[in-house]
Amino acid sequence: MLPEQLTGFVLHRRSYRETSYLTDLFTLELGKVSAVARGVRGNKGDKKSLLQSFQPLLLSVSGKHELRNLHQLESAGSMLQLVGHQLFSAMYLNELLNRLLPKEVPHPELFLAYQQSLTWLANGGDIEPCLRQFELSLLDDMGYGIDLTIEYENGKTVEPNVDYCLVLENGIKRIDVSANGALGSNRFSGEALLQVSHHIWTPNSLQCAKRITRMALSPLLGRKPLKSRELFQQTWKAVKPANIGNGK
Repeated sequence: MLPEQLTGFVLHRRSYRETSYLTDLFTLELGKVSAVARGVRGNKGDKKSLLQSFQPLLLSVSGKHELRNLHQLESAGSMLQLVGHQLFSAMYLNELLNRLLPKEVPHPELFLAYQQSLTWLANGGDIEPCLRQFELSLLDDMGYGIDLTIEYENGKTVEPNVDYCLVLENGIKRIDVSANGALGSNRFSGEALLQVSHHIWTPNSLQCAKRITRMALSPLLGRKPLKSRELFQQTWKAVKPANIGNGK
């Protein structure tokens, strides 16, 4: 049975027929929900104005699992004000959720992480730690989390002064000294791995986390490029503020 009321956010909306929108929502109670908002396009009423990303919502849905009908819709708080790099970063979070989450599987801890990430970005917090922590939370919640503190082959604790590589679907593995530089970007210091596992953010641990999450997310996302990443790169190609680097 569907909950009477859901708490959520719009991840994406697109035009549907002459007067409606198809919406993808991320809700606390049901996870990702796809629903039709009927008769709101071209309408200047509250319902259309609320169907915006980063607007906390209270809503209700009915109908079939694959495509629900959106009914009640009201504000659950002030819309988060995101501009510039923070806006592009929040759009990236939305695209990850929309691309990777299955329909109507609750992810309450991930929903909380999403809310916290949006608030952090809206308050002007550092972008890279925010994105890396959210990516790691997403992987954990989907069952693809990686234990960065032990070697998967033997259960030995990762050592700060040893180098390791990531074996997807398995975990962290100590690098044979004979490998030299053959592993390229798949080479991580034990110190950086331990810092990432404890969310201790330094330039080295941020770079380590970025490479790990890209490797882990890439097969899940497939070959289709992330639109938010392309848009970010096009718009901010010549700009590189200190607090973002190339966050995505």
